[in-house]
Amino acid sequence: MTPRVASGYRAGLRSSTNAAASADYVTDISYTEYGSAACTLGVASDNTVFLAPAFTVDGIGVLRSSDFGKSWRASVPEGMQNGGRRPYLYFDDVDDRLFLHAGTFGAAPQRLFRTGFALGVSDDRGETWRIRKVASKARTNAKIFAGPRNSSSTRVTYLSAPTPFVLRVRPLINVTRQVIWRSYDGGVKWEVAGGFDIDPKNIPGLPSREYVTFGKGVVGPDGTVYIGGRYGRRFAVAVSHDEGLTWDVRMVPGSALARYHNPLHFLLRGSRYRLPESTAVDDEGNVYVVWPDRDGVLHAAWSFDGTVTWSRPVVVSAPGVRDARLAAITATGSGRVGIAYYGRERGRAFHGFIAQCRDFRTGRPVFVGGKYNEPDAPLFPHGFRGGVKDFALGRSLDDIVRVHFAPNGDLLTGAAMQMRGRNRQRPWAVRSERTEMQAVVGRLGRAVGA
Repeated sequence: MTPRVASGYRAGLRSSTNAAASADYVTDISYTEYGSAACTLGVASDNTVFLAPAFTVDGIGVLRSSDFGKSWRASVPEGMQNGGRRPYLYFDDVDDRLFLHAGTFGAAPQRLFRTGFALGVSDDRGETWRIRKVASKARTNAKIFAGPRNSSSTRVTYLSAPTPFVLRVRPLINVTRQVIWRSYDGGVKWEVAGGFDIDPKNIPGLPSREYVTFGKGVVGPDGTVYIGGRYGRRFAVAVSHDEGLTWDVRMVPGSALARYHNPLHFLLRGSRYRLPESTAVDDEGNVYVVWPDRDGVLHAAWSFDGTVTWSRPVVVSAPGVRDARLAAITATGSGRVGIAYYGRERGRAFHGFIAQCRDFRTGRPVFVGGKYNEPDAPLFPHGFRGGVKDFALGRSLDDIVRVHFAPNGDLLTGAAMQMRGRNRQRPWAVRSERTEMQAVVGRLGRAVGA
């Protein structure tokens, strides 16, 4: 694809508007040619990009590119079996350590009563792996993240997951608690640190039929842990100052999320409710969150004091985007923020959007970005498919977008592309499984020679 010149827009309280911005930014896309879903992405200090899952004929793998997406190599941990059971990647760019896990629970009869996750850890960027089972109390939606300890220069690796299930369907299935595990040795030994209640009937002021779900956590420079997510019809951040032992859940003022109806509605339109990558923290400890409102318009806010107080939310989806799904946010430096999401303008098709802001803390921040897929090849040509229904049928999932700043200054995002419409013409890697979706990487960066 020929890189496209990015455009500028200004965030506002009710809508975003076109604005002048630097003309030397472009967007483009890299096609991995590997089957995938629910893509998670990491970037190393030398700009090596990792992407997962890769559904190969040998099993669930991790893709690695050392040439900015021109070519991809798959690494498959021995013992990771193929399937769509929410494989998840996390790359710790400080310790240069790669994590990949997949759930053992599934819709097949032999997997209905399984718990926990098969976790692969690699200290040599996927050349060799050590595998172990972790988080025996949970079944789905586990997220791994890492950061500094409160009292020393060493690091803590966290794993957060809802228990025993992610979705409450009474009287058969109940969700009770978000449990956080931690490891002080890079994922060799794990212990339960603590957790917080996510059962609506136990949360004051929340209707018992509401939906509560939390996504991936982040760790501030002082060791404070933040996990953002849906708390009924409000966005909230769970905060821990003691490495996951105790938690305080704080609402974000002005957040208003889509109304939750029932489990059947969730199966059909689950992407309206999930916020898997919605929280970020910059190098100064400022916290940033992003969420879609009840109409699908994307909002964001930030806090300078550890989520005690918040800025007024502003609209950060691009002008013309009518429906944004599964937004992800990242932050670095002092106020520099990047976002990525699936967005719909007209018709049913969803495109991949990416944008960044030099300093989100200004009154009306200016973003630069745009679509990264080819204009006539949207990522989801016939509408966004939620994913949970397909999980029940044993199919692959598409419900995560990950965005990350690379050391060279580019903003990268991992996403899934549905193999329909013009996308069906895309080639496949020799050892890839031909699934319903392929993994792609979107980029926002400086134009060559700029």
